[in-house]
Amino acid sequence: MKSNTNNKSEEKITKATELLWKIWWFSFYLIIVPSLIAVVGFFIYFFVGKDLYVSIGLSVITFMFVLLFFFKSFDKYRNNPFFLNKKNNLSARINILFLITILSLIVTPIFVILTPGEDIYFELLPLISFILLYNIVYYYFFFQPIDNFDFTESRYKHESPFSEWIKQPYNFIVLFNYVIHILFLSYTFDTKISWLFPLISNVIFYLISRLTTIKNIKRLTASNIDEKSFLRELTVYKKKFINIILTLNFTLIIQLPFVITLGFIFSGVDYQVLELITISFLALIFLSFYFKIRLYVSSYYNKLLRRFEINEHE
Repeated sequence: MKSNTNNKSEEKITKATELLWKIWWFSFYLIIVPSLIAVVGFFIYFFVGKDLYVSIGLSVITFMFVLLFFFKSFDKYRNNPFFLNKKNNLSARINILFLITILSLIVTPIFVILTPGEDIYFELLPLISFILLYNIVYYYFFFQPIDNFDFTESRYKHESPFSEWIKQPYNFIVLFNYVIHILFLSYTFDTKISWLFPLISNVIFYLISRLTTIKNIKRLTASNIDEKSFLRELTVYKKKFINIILTLNFTLIIQLPFVITLGFIFSGVDYQVLELITISFLALIFLSFYFKIRLYVSSYYNKLLRRFEINEHE
């Protein structure tokens, strides 16, 4: 009885110690270090620019970037880590891609609300925050590849070099998404609502991506799935992922001329009917490009899926 009591006491002490260490590392990596760097960054920004509001805005962006960056250091203390688990959480790829973008765009309206009447302070803030925070997406996707799955160890291989990683369409689309958002935010920053359209688009397509891939992800993470079914489902997941991001990007491209036009109209610029027709024609050209690229992507992955079907019948 005494030995059982001692064992239970030791287990409780061990669990309590592990919990305290986890709380400490959580506080250190996700609160203390990001906060200290943000405070130092604030004084540096204020020393250089002599502007309180801009310094606060940039220090908040710095805090978010450092917070997300140091999450990998804390990740090893979690029960189900993102970066160290043997079988990648495929839904996390969607979450990180969209939520990082949404987070970077939400920063602007918060500071606009806090500083009403200021016209020029935060025009470039969406672009700056997106450029900085989106690096977390690259970081995660590179360390959590889904290129090759090792069935003997039941995990994805993490040894692929960058030259091979970037050739995969579902990885390259992440770079394409980055470029399109930068172009949109760069051309529309002086409209003062450049963050609004990509924010709404990302929220909508985030919900679409979660709803359309949930069943696919459940099949991929099932313990009883065989190798052929796994590879087929993974190909379907990649196809859905690319098509969703591609549609999001072309939604922004098609919106771009109209957003710029609306910005000039609100600033007092008058457009002739012929100019408005030309802008609409430009949007139709972008739309035709979208359908062509979408057709190419679908045909590419449909060929791969047909190969799986042929192999299953053999």
